[in-house]
Amino acid sequence: MRAGTPPSALLALFLVACGPPDASALFTTMQVRTVGSEQDANDAFIGVIESADDELIVALPRITDTLISDAIIARREAGVDVRVVTDVDQQSDPGVQALRDANVPLRLADGGISYFDFSLNTDVSWSSSQVLMSHAFVVADRYDILNATLAGGDTDSAVVLFQMQGEDLATDLWLEHNQVFGGSDATALTAFSAPAKSQADVNWIYPTDSDVPVEMWLGPQERVTKRVIDAVYTARKSIRIMSNELVNDGMVRAIQEKASWGFPVTAIVGPAFGTTSQPLSRVFQNEAPDVEKHRFTAATDLPTIILIDIEGGVDVMPRAFVLSHDLYSASRIYRNTEVETDQLIDGNLFVLDDDTFVRGEKPDSPLQALVDLYEDHLDRSGAF
Repeated sequence: MRAGTPPSALLALFLVACGPPDASALFTTMQVRTVGSEQDANDAFIGVIESADDELIVALPRITDTLISDAIIARREAGVDVRVVTDVDQQSDPGVQALRDANVPLRLADGGISYFDFSLNTDVSWSSSQVLMSHAFVVADRYDILNATLAGGDTDSAVVLFQMQGEDLATDLWLEHNQVFGGSDATALTAFSAPAKSQADVNWIYPTDSDVPVEMWLGPQERVTKRVIDAVYTARKSIRIMSNELVNDGMVRAIQEKASWGFPVTAIVGPAFGTTSQPLSRVFQNEAPDVEKHRFTAATDLPTIILIDIEGGVDVMPRAFVLSHDLYSASRIYRNTEVETDQLIDGNLFVLDDDTFVRGEKPDSPLQALVDLYEDHLDRSGAF
């Protein structure tokens, strides 16, 4: 500053520099919406990708849509620091090939794994097709966030989108991406056959600009499916489950126990049901007689949504859980056979709690969008 600057100018500069912080920065802005196809989700991803000025991280389970890869390459060529993670089994996707040809920093994650299991005293192995990278998110400039239940392909499936802004949540997703990009994916195990990935942060609950805080949990290190099972046991009014595949014996026991007590429990499975493990599929078919079962076949996939106590009421917490992958088994070995397991899946769980929610009476609540999607799929489902 020049010598002789008048004191009034110095005072004005001081007041600007020491002004109150922006209160909105303390909260995560959040919009939860559903779209009718994976292409609609891809378009939303491209919008966030194109907004990046300095840094861009992308995690997708597949990239068959080359419009996504074109947008990523364009930001890379514009000088943006770009990193991309996708599943190793999708390396032949045209979008992945385009990223490799353009020398975009790319990590092919979640390959096959073999190791000696000390608890079973035997060698075990999983193919790369049984180890999944289910993350579908993009973070631009460590602030703008889009998380989806599915993106990158061209299915006709409905998709749940979390469009958010916030430094805390963006940083935690950045830390998760950094682990997977650096090689610490779901196949990184300790000597005790436990996931070696670290927890991203202690900020598991994020205040938002609405009445509804959002929780984010990361798998496999934070045992996302177990958190859903625990929530099922705490239900006080009703349970509604939707997932393309339901091969988790712990979840089946939980919903059957609640249903046997007279709780309304409804489950919708999709076209993939029964393709992962016949023994575990039969658990749901045969050992949950009190659960109302439906099957949805009008689309390729189903988002995984669990709704707890959505009727609301006194001393009841309506809750919604949105998982990035199907409800797979929580154990790696079932009846001496390797099965797909959530302990070998990189993914995430978003949880919404709204103690003021009453179905149909709070249209602006993020829970209502999920309730509407569930009821639409229930109406279009057939007999199990």
